[in-house]
Amino acid sequence: MQNINELTITKLQDMLKSKTISVKELVQEYINRIKVIDAEDNGLNSVLEINPEVLEIAEGLDRRSNSINQLLYGVPILLKDNIDTADQMHTSAGSLALADSNASSDAMLVTALRSKGAVILGKTNMTEFANYTTQNMPNGYSSRGGQVKNPYNKEKDPSGSSSGSAVAVAANLCTTSIGSDTCNSIVAPGITNGIVGLRPTTGVISQKGIIPISFTLDTAGPFTRTVADAAIMYGALTDTPVIKDMAESLRGKIIGYNDWNHAELPKETVAKTEEVIRELEKAGAIIKRLEIPKTKNIMDIMKYEFKYAMNSYLKTLPESFPIRSLRDIIEFNNNNPEKAIKYGQTYLIDAEENTSGMMEEAIYQEVLKDRDDCRIKIREQIKDLDLCIMLSYNNIMHYTALPIITIPCGLYKDGMPFGIMMSAKTDVELIGHAYAVDRIIGHRVEPKIVS
Repeated sequence: MQNINELTITKLQDMLKSKTISVKELVQEYINRIKVIDAEDNGLNSVLEINPEVLEIAEGLDRRSNSINQLLYGVPILLKDNIDTADQMHTSAGSLALADSNASSDAMLVTALRSKGAVILGKTNMTEFANYTTQNMPNGYSSRGGQVKNPYNKEKDPSGSSSGSAVAVAANLCTTSIGSDTCNSIVAPGITNGIVGLRPTTGVISQKGIIPISFTLDTAGPFTRTVADAAIMYGALTDTPVIKDMAESLRGKIIGYNDWNHAELPKETVAKTEEVIRELEKAGAIIKRLEIPKTKNIMDIMKYEFKYAMNSYLKTLPESFPIRSLRDIIEFNNNNPEKAIKYGQTYLIDAEENTSGMMEEAIYQEVLKDRDDCRIKIREQIKDLDLCIMLSYNNIMHYTALPIITIPCGLYKDGMPFGIMMSAKTDVELIGHAYAVDRIIGHRVEPKIVS
């Protein structure tokens, strides 16, 4: 039995190259670990289903070895359950309405991962419909998969909506995973589960084949345990060269510190963030304090795009599949109320009944204009910055399409993870400088999971 905990992509591939472990053995170790700490009645419940073909795929990779030098050769990856795969796995966004849905083709990002040699290990549980079901839906809950648990404390919020993808990486149930983010669905669980979550610039990764909320705001991105692994995953997902010249030093770099909402946050959060700032200053960074508030308009984009986006996605499913529209989902839920809508479906009904589905509403057009104005304004605010640390779950970066990364920085007094979120003008700048930040103040603490 190999110890696979905290394996990085580079270390994993060194082990495969030296034949310390085979791809099949590696995959089996992850499956065994999932069975022990995730799938039991008192488990984390982060993995929704294992790819039934995964051991066969692993054997095929072992037979040919990494003869074509694939970037992700043999790397077991879990996918959020809103990402299409053209195999025996389902894509349901955690809903019972789509529980039997089999996509006709891989999402474009899955095609990219497979072409790099990645092993699609399975699908992860998530907040149903990426937390666009109802106001009262707990993070990490879905009618199909139940409740995801936080690996640091099962009684605590796992955050969402990419709950299962984040928990699986934190708990060492895979090497890396993919989540999706409309407004903090990668960022929040990245911080809450003590890992690196990367939300790339909106539009860099194709959303084709991902169950949507908003084509203006949605993006997919990786969860990893190190910034270096996030760089590798970004390279694989975007077909760009892996960032090798990542920053070793922050000396002379200008880091913004957005302390908006400072007074409303827990004192320990503020104090620990101030400690981070002091350490970065000691490392030679120049700190520039600024205040960039969040926007109140982001939910309007979701509301007016959701019906159109969901109906468009459902039309891509095989014609034999009975759910063809948002209205069909609502009717299915109404016919199965105890199982399908334990917490309600207020967002679904609001989008169906109170929007045209054609995105013609005046308020929607006004919000898009506001977004364009905000994009210009915020880029002016950060034009002289190399990085910007955000003190709270500020949605302004999502609204204006800027990239975000989370870095784990140890634990709070109660044993829960503490981390920071940072943004920059481009993905390359963000990942490159985040590497240096991670080396200075990063502190990933593996959870002690009680099964």
